[in-house]
Amino acid sequence: MVRKALSTADGLRGWNTSHVEGSGEVGTLWNLKYSGRPEFSWRIDRDDPEELLWTCAKGPGDSVGTTAAFSIVPAPPGRTRVRVTHGGWPHDEANFIKCNTIWGALMDHLRAYVESGLSDPVFS
Repeated sequence: MVRKALSTADGLRGWNTSHVEGSGEVGTLWNLKYSGRPEFSWRIDRDDPEELLWTCAKGPGDSVGTTAAFSIVPAPPGRTRVRVTHGGWPHDEANFIKCNTIWGALMDHLRAYVESGLSDPVFS
C-alpha cells in the first residue's frame, strides 16, 4: 500500500492533494495543485522497489531543482519505514523551512492513509 500511495495518482490523492495529474512513469511529471498555494511539478527520476526519486521542475522560489527521495524499508513486525529527504537546497532559509514543515504534515497523512485506506489529503 505504501508503494501505491507514493507512485500512483490515486495514491497521492489519498494523502497529498486531491488535485494530481500524471501517469507515474519514470521521466514524466507529477503535477500537484494546491488550493490557494503554489503548484508543484515533480519529474519522476527513479521508481525502484526501495526508493523513489523526484526532482522539482516547477515550484516557488528556489525549490526548482531540489529532489525528494523516498526510501521504503520493511520494518518488523509487518510495518514499513518511509524516509523522505528533500535535498538540494541552496540554503536553509525561506522555502526550505516551509517545505520542511509541510513534509511533516504530509508524512503524517501518508501514514494515516496507508493504515486506514481512507483518503484524507493535506490539501484539497
